[in-house]
Amino acid sequence: MDYLIIPILVALLTWFIAWLLVKIFATSKQFGLQKIIHQIDISFFFKSQNNEQQFEAVLPIIDKQLDDFFKHKLGEKMPAIAMFIGDQTIEQLKIIFIQELRSIYPSMMHKILTQGKRDVEENLSAQWKSIIESKLMKATKPYRYLSFGIGLVFGILMVMLIHHL
Repeated sequence: MDYLIIPILVALLTWFIAWLLVKIFATSKQFGLQKIIHQIDISFFFKSQNNEQQFEAVLPIIDKQLDDFFKHKLGEKMPAIAMFIGDQTIEQLKIIFIQELRSIYPSMMHKILTQGKRDVEENLSAQWKSIIESKLMKATKPYRYLSFGIGLVFGILMVMLIHHL
């Protein structure tokens, strides 16, 4: 009967170690996910050669918003100015605004990404920890079962070796 307890204890120990590693990865500031996020280089996501492509991807949205602003919102907020602005002036203003946005886009996106990374780091333990931990626990469940099985086999082999010695 004592020989049956040893493999089960070894299996439970290996399962517990696997479980503990997942917990440490999800919650530890020194070894876990928060450290990995802190080490992420923002420039990896925002390369200067992609600035133009990224800006061109959002240009239709910017153009639509500027068009809506100059044709509708400006007239509501400043009716005196809206009387003097025609379609040709609106197009010229849009071109000027888009040129200015194009020039500030790289620094603006860098600031957004940097602040986003900082927000994720600060809110990781408060808001993300439970979500990430539950997802990690679910994703690693087969591996924890596998570690239990390996521990059980190892425990059985250990009992067989001890019994035969």
